[in-house]
Amino acid sequence: MKKIITFILCLGFGFAFSQVKETEILPAKDQSEEHVLSKDSKSAEYPGGWMALRKDIADRIRTKKINVGGIEGTITARAKFIVNIKGKIEDITVTGDNADFNKEIERAIKSLKAKWKPAESKGRIARSYYTFPLTIKLD
Repeated sequence: MKKIITFILCLGFGFAFSQVKETEILPAKDQSEEHVLSKDSKSAEYPGGWMALRKDIADRIRTKKINVGGIEGTITARAKFIVNIKGKIEDITVTGDNADFNKEIERAIKSLKAKWKPAESKGRIARSYYTFPLTIKLD
């Protein structure tokens, strides 16, 4: 009896620990989502243009949240983001000397609710990358 129970336990452990996990096949992405804008195409448009975008971001920046720490003059940063095929902003990266200013710019860009008109490349909707500088003058 003990031999049968031992045999069943060994067989059970053998089946339990010898299973191989199958690899999961991910569904293919839509090609229009992966297509990146080329230079000869129509770029994405913010409602009202670039000046409206700059004004909307400037209106959302809370200057009280920025710790200047004795810095005089100007603080600069560079914002980089992608406008996806649905007209939404994604993958925001802000670089600059002041971390608080960078965080505040990123927060302001994320808070934009306006939907962009997506870029077009060769007649297809495409993602587009944007980079622009932002500067704050300290008095």
